[in-house]
Amino acid sequence: MKKHKNALLGILFLTLAVSFLSGVFLLDEFGEKKTVKIVFIPKVQDKTNDFWMSMISGAKSAGKEYQANLVILAPDEENDFETQKRYIEEAVKMKPDAIALAPIRYSEMTDCVKQVTDAGIKLILIDSKLDQNLEETYIGTDNRNAGLQMGQKMRDYVGPDTKIAVVSHVKGSSTAIEREEGLRQGLGEDQSKIKMVLYSNSDYNQAYEKTRELMKANPDITLIAGLNLYSTVGVARAIREMNLSRKVHVVGFDNDIEGIQYLEEGIIDTLIVQKPFNMGYIGIQTAVESVRGKKPDKNIYCDTEVITADNIYTDENQKLLFPF
Repeated sequence: MKKHKNALLGILFLTLAVSFLSGVFLLDEFGEKKTVKIVFIPKVQDKTNDFWMSMISGAKSAGKEYQANLVILAPDEENDFETQKRYIEEAVKMKPDAIALAPIRYSEMTDCVKQVTDAGIKLILIDSKLDQNLEETYIGTDNRNAGLQMGQKMRDYVGPDTKIAVVSHVKGSSTAIEREEGLRQGLGEDQSKIKMVLYSNSDYNQAYEKTRELMKANPDITLIAGLNLYSTVGVARAIREMNLSRKVHVVGFDNDIEGIQYLEEGIIDTLIVQKPFNMGYIGIQTAVESVRGKKPDKNIYCDTEVITADNIYTDENQKLLFPF
């Protein structure tokens, strides 16, 4: 009788063990296959800006490949951080598994973004950072290093009498802060030649108008740095229109068809080119993997390339400049 009871207990124990392990395997399988809900909030959705449209395209590509439920909310203007804050609040109410965010401002957005982590939603930062480490990971350019590349390249165009102007984008954004810091480091002692820093507010027309005003008031400026696509293209438009390309060197960030044309014409001397498609793709890929339990690296950097008229036509750079 005792042996019979022991046998029954053994069978019961084995059944429970098998059931437990089966449940674990099913949970693992569910975790791998469950649809991950992600809200992506870039700085802007602007069809005239190849940088942001390429990043959004990369995000959509990853969302499709990883079968994520991806929602994209974006302001119409890159400097509209109040609208972006409203989108963050709206996204939290959607209760997604993760929010991928490219914050417009470095410090003014932090309290709003805390709502994401307070709600238990995973936060992935793409392109730009905040003044507090709230994120699971950051995916984007190492902006100080990219600024360093720019500053070092600018030294090719520096002479004894060179005077430099910097046309940045959104004052207070992490990308503007870090790129300028890197640029100054790259210039070294020549950073003393920087006479002014202007802000385009990520608007082509503002960059254009401010460059025209700059050159009229300061005709001795001979080198201008544009720190994002809006600033770079706006500067180049003004330099071309004022017939100053033989006098003023332009070094810029990012690329689009217009910017590449200016590079080919000699209006722009150098472009520091990022990889926005990669940022968007890796950002959503990392969000999905993070929700499914994989611990990401704290920083995932995408390289930048220095493009000039001398290397624009290499196969590798043609693929970078024309990804579609």
